Amino acid sequence: MSVILYAILFFFLYNLIVKVILPVYRTTRQIKKQFSQMKQQYQQQEGNPQPGPAPQTPPKKEKSKLGEYIDFEEVK
Repeated sequence: MSVILYAILFFFLYNLIVKVILPVYRTTRQIKKQFSQMKQQYQQQEGNPQPGPAPQTPPKKEKSKLGEYIDFEEVK
């Protein structure tokens, strides 16, 4: 009778390890690896900034001879 209990206990422990603990361990290890890669990429970009497009100056607005348009509401 004790052999059957040990077999059932072993079966449940094996399933727990294989179906729960091992996937969680692998996933956390993979996420840590991805975060470290992202951190390295960010540090490389901060250390070696790539030249971006030159800032554009906005074109000068010419003053209109007619004046400003003022929106109004009708009062009744």
